[in-house]
Amino acid sequence: MSKKQTETPILADEVLGKSEAFVLKNKNIILGAILAIIVIAGGIMAYDTFVATPKKAEADKAIFHAEHYFIKGEYESALNGDGVNAGFLKVIEDHSGTPAANIAHAYAGLSYVQLGDIDNAIKYLEDFSGNDRIVSPKVKSALATCYAQKENWSKAIDLLLEAADKAKNVAVTPECWRDAAAIYEKTGKNEEARKLYERIKNEYPESHVAIDADKLINSVK
Repeated sequence: MSKKQTETPILADEVLGKSEAFVLKNKNIILGAILAIIVIAGGIMAYDTFVATPKKAEADKAIFHAEHYFIKGEYESALNGDGVNAGFLKVIEDHSGTPAANIAHAYAGLSYVQLGDIDNAIKYLEDFSGNDRIVSPKVKSALATCYAQKENWSKAIDLLLEAADKAKNVAVTPECWRDAAAIYEKTGKNEEARKLYERIKNEYPESHVAIDADKLINSVK
């Protein structure tokens, strides 16, 4: 699996300091770091877990080609297979209860995002479950962005704050706070936005998000 992915903020760059420009211009925005982390961590999870039993090993084999299509950006084939090899939807159907089926929900949700089907994206992202501090919060933040596209701002904020709290690390939490703050700005809640921007500055000063912290704070004063 490729590790060469470009990390991109979930929300458009224009949201920084310009809440009126909160627009998800492009469905590709949702991927970025989420894509890289799920592909890499999903593969590690598969390798470490699926060899334990024949059932899990079979599921691991089944998801391989779907992951390949996903990485290539061939999302229809990733979801539905190629007529010979199974796609994520078939993996979910045939290998229910396995880690492969679980990660397939995340892949399927992101595939639907790329195809512009936000309702199905939400359905499959919500069906993913995990207790780790990287993949699970990233999936939750992707789900938040889907709700933001549907202008369900309160749900999006709740998910982002949950993801930030679940992660509690520099790789995820500051980005979730930034995106939640951007929505607060969009909905006129500047004080809530300011508090989150200040938390980024004070609690995660080493984060790349903190580089713009003063600018973000000043934007909501």
